[in-house]
Amino acid sequence: MTRTSPFAESLFSRIRLDLACGIGLLTRLPINGLLSARQRAQSGPWPLARSLWCWPLVGGAVGAFTGSMAWGLEALHVAALPAAGLALAAQSALTGAFHEDGLADMADSYGTHARERKLEIMRDSRIGSYGVLALCLSLLVRAGAIAALPAPALVGGLALAGLLSRATLLWLPRLLPPARPDGLARSLSPLPRGAFTVAQSFAFLLAALLMTGLINGASQQPVLPENQPLFWRLAPALALVISAAGLSGWLVARSARKHLAGYTGDVLGAAATVADCLVLAALTILFHN
Repeated sequence: MTRTSPFAESLFSRIRLDLACGIGLLTRLPINGLLSARQRAQSGPWPLARSLWCWPLVGGAVGAFTGSMAWGLEALHVAALPAAGLALAAQSALTGAFHEDGLADMADSYGTHARERKLEIMRDSRIGSYGVLALCLSLLVRAGAIAALPAPALVGGLALAGLLSRATLLWLPRLLPPARPDGLARSLSPLPRGAFTVAQSFAFLLAALLMTGLINGASQQPVLPENQPLFWRLAPALALVISAAGLSGWLVARSARKHLAGYTGDVLGAAATVADCLVLAALTILFHN
């Protein structure tokens, strides 16, 4: 019988803990099964910053789940738009509408001008008219995009959007200081370079693989060059969706710097939701019914 080396055992234990942290933060799934008995007995703080390498992976899995729900409902002859709405409802149940809550709170903060008052509003659990409007618009864009995508592109397309949206939110604590001296998101500063690099590398490589699958599986690609090698179709498509994600991150980061002088957890959630919307909208340029 071979014994696992202490280094490999320690590495495996860290990966399990990081995955549990990422899944526990970004979804409502039970995570005790991922933890060892020793880890379950520990009472110390969770390695939130260290776990960020897996956040794009969790986001991609959430997107794949949502796409599978929409595809399955369409296969049962549910119309595209109701199928999209039901799939988004299932996603909200899976994630607890974690990022959407951040979008609503950030939108509500635009009702005042004072920075301190904005931060106070963002901690208020009540939702205002700006927050409701932001949520409605985000659901409208996503549901419309899901309904417009052909069924074979739903799983890969939504996985791609979930992957890039979680990779996008990580740029904000990279570029901005914390807006508060406390809070869960404060623990992301300073952002661990190694985990950040791994997260972005995973996001780029998996985005390229998913886009390759989407291009090869699509029956119609109205804006991509025909009769060209895969690279010349993949490169502009990948550039489009990454640019959409980058634009969303830039817009949210610029607003957070101007109005809050930094980022909060709500700002990160807003960045993820806006990126999800813009990437899905960009995908409808490439693939649509």
